[in-house]
Amino acid sequence: MTATAEPTVEFGKARTRKEDARLITGRSRYTDAITPAGTLHMSVVRSPLAHARIVGVDASAARRSPGVVGVYTAADLGVEGVGLPCAWPITPDQKAPQRPLLASSTVHFAGEGVAVVVARSAAEAKDAAELVDVDYEPLDPVLDMEAALAPGATLVHPDLGTNENATWVFDSGEAGTGGSVAEAISTAEADPDSVVVRRRFRQQRLIPAFMEPRSCVVDPTGEQITFYSATQIPHILRTMTTVTLGVPESKLRVVAPDVGGGFGGKIGVIPEEMLCVALAQKLGRPVKWSETRSESLLAAHHGRDQIQDITITARKDGTVTGLDVKLLADMGAYLGLVGPGVPILGAFMFNAIYKFPAYRFACTNVFTTKTLTDAYRGAGRPEATFAVERIMDELAVELGRDPMELREQNWIKHEEFPFTTVSGLT
Repeated sequence: MTATAEPTVEFGKARTRKEDARLITGRSRYTDAITPAGTLHMSVVRSPLAHARIVGVDASAARRSPGVVGVYTAADLGVEGVGLPCAWPITPDQKAPQRPLLASSTVHFAGEGVAVVVARSAAEAKDAAELVDVDYEPLDPVLDMEAALAPGATLVHPDLGTNENATWVFDSGEAGTGGSVAEAISTAEADPDSVVVRRRFRQQRLIPAFMEPRSCVVDPTGEQITFYSATQIPHILRTMTTVTLGVPESKLRVVAPDVGGGFGGKIGVIPEEMLCVALAQKLGRPVKWSETRSESLLAAHHGRDQIQDITITARKDGTVTGLDVKLLADMGAYLGLVGPGVPILGAFMFNAIYKFPAYRFACTNVFTTKTLTDAYRGAGRPEATFAVERIMDELAVELGRDPMELREQNWIKHEEFPFTTVSGLT
């Protein structure tokens, strides 16, 4: 006879944290604390302008600065035409300019790298970077998403012929998961016993602001290149390094030490990481880069930045009949690793816990001359939750209803699970 133990109940129980003792007794290992023998330090010369042509770069004073080993533009380093690809094309016709490791002819956002300085210490590299004199010819910035899509707008990337990255649509009527939103709106507008509520919400641009700024160290002196990076995606970083620079994956070891916070802000593959690899290979010595907090706020990818036009229809008894979502999402000047897909992740969350019989979601991604946006803390889903709950509050005001009672009237009931939503998810 086999005795069976009572099952251990885990829900509601405090979890014992395993990492705290090491972190609070100084045994943590962040990338900035890793300095192999003979390490050189990199500093990036960044554009102060959002949009400008690069007329010339004078690095003579920087090269004479104490401790400087070299100053490199994209041409000097042999990386002209080398760029970071986007890993998430959301439509077959998506416009996807590669993000250069260093701008060589035009800068497209304030903070974009134009040159790098390599020196024997981080302080010497930073001091010398301030001596690099870049001659810029200013161009009109592109800052407003709606203006960027208007006829005759300044183009961020003229070769693309448009500031539109892509438009992605989900329609429950076409997908067979619900009815037509256009019909729901026209019916509600003609029906005195129905209401239509339209609102515009602005999801502000924000900065992940992780505790430890980004940092990487590349040591080329062993049998493999050892690549330390404060990254959330070490395996993807290795693959993307191979794709971008041609380093065989078998010759590349990527290590993610203590990352020091990320919230999506360290989910990208960044030019500075690739520059450290290229410089380490060129110089045959370890190369290290640790950004300042100011650099992080300026040039690390940002999050969100959406214009949300929401239309909800309902009968006056409070029963919702349709939800229409139109988004404009600011990609910034380039596409992040998964940037285009971030807003469309919300497509399956806008209906939330409610039983909308008709639903349509349309998102247009827009290029501007701003820092690129990418995943941050929920990646598209918190934006959706904000919008649907705000529009439910607005509907409650319109109907003179208690907001909680209105929600309960329309949410999925316990006995209805498993439930397939109007966006097609179970």
